[in-house]
Amino acid sequence: MKNKYLALISLVFLTACTSGGGSTSPDEPTDPDTPYVDPDTPQEKPVSYIPDVGEVRLLFSTGEAGKTQIYNYCPSIFIENNEEHVYFCTNKDEGNVTDYVGYRKGTISDNKINFPLQSDFVLSHGTSSTSWDYRHACDPSVIKGEFKFHGETYNYLMAYLGCVPSDCTLNETGIAVSKSPQGPWIKCDFKEDGVTKINPIVPYKDFQVGENNWGTGQPSLFSVDKKGRVILLTTVGAQNGTFTNAREYDFSDIDNFKLIREKNNLPIDGIKGTRTGASFINNADFGYDYQKRRVILAKPRQFFGTDGKSPDFIADTIDVYYIDDTEGSGVGDILFAGNNTVKIWKSIGSIDSKLTGFLRNHNCGLITDAYGGIDSSLNLGVAFTRSDEASGNNWTYLSTYRIYATAFNFPKNY
Repeated sequence: MKNKYLALISLVFLTACTSGGGSTSPDEPTDPDTPYVDPDTPQEKPVSYIPDVGEVRLLFSTGEAGKTQIYNYCPSIFIENNEEHVYFCTNKDEGNVTDYVGYRKGTISDNKINFPLQSDFVLSHGTSSTSWDYRHACDPSVIKGEFKFHGETYNYLMAYLGCVPSDCTLNETGIAVSKSPQGPWIKCDFKEDGVTKINPIVPYKDFQVGENNWGTGQPSLFSVDKKGRVILLTTVGAQNGTFTNAREYDFSDIDNFKLIREKNNLPIDGIKGTRTGASFINNADFGYDYQKRRVILAKPRQFFGTDGKSPDFIADTIDVYYIDDTEGSGVGDILFAGNNTVKIWKSIGSIDSKLTGFLRNHNCGLITDAYGGIDSSLNLGVAFTRSDEASGNNWTYLSTYRIYATAFNFPKNY
């Protein structure tokens, strides 16, 4: 997601032919430094990390969908230095539902985006039974910046979901740091004294979360200053409902981090639902257009399973929106505005079965630069997870979780 979204491969040009008399052909450039392209020879289209509009692209394979008991979902993707860095939730051992943060780096070669055949597992659940993330580590979101931890400066920050129970309750959100995209990643569990806790940075106890509630997680990050200030958004499932919590932090010195501001229940005007009153924001990914000052949002459309088919707890449609952020003076001010804001979310497009051919389209991630930035002069890339219909046990659909990407044009009135 860097300063460039497109990584172009040089075209191979044919050597120009000259006539017997030494004069150039009508289509041949007279400048000897200008390569000649034969107009009758099909030229290979340069590949881009961002798909074409309407294209549905499988990013990489971990075996044929439905044929191996491995799942990939919840992508977080950025492009930097002509490389595509993809973080996602996956299991390590076939048939074992234990979540890890997987990673693959894509590079362009021979006009193709090539990923390694195997995933790296860059973050795992805690190994101690007292760890806050003892059962699962998943739902990553990664951005670049300048983050000091225990006296060392790190270039990348990851937010992720961890939990102890196995029943999808009491989830919490933590952070980790690294000096390179591939790691090693260091969890920020304690301050330098080894006693004072940092993780979970967004604990479920901060909300009205009972023992049967979902908790906090599904984080999304984007940078405020391309240094240590970030906006962290998390889904909250509590006794008083499901919503997104927005927090701005200064993580310049994580041992002494500062919570700058916080807001629950983001503005939802303009958000679609499948029935009246169904609009809310959760399991969303956010990005930021620093040039035009817009917040970009990709989220599932509630409610799920309205077609009567299984799995009925994940989305069939992903909606993509933007909202104007010029009302205030700071990055992301609109997310912290009062509920009486006049700004509304405006549609960019949707990912549904008509586009993809898949029963379920869920757990999405914007394709951005390393800071969570989006260049609106280019296509907007959105990654998402496929799921087929359940036809028996859980693996009949879990094994079809694969990560795809598509793209949208920005609206003319954007």
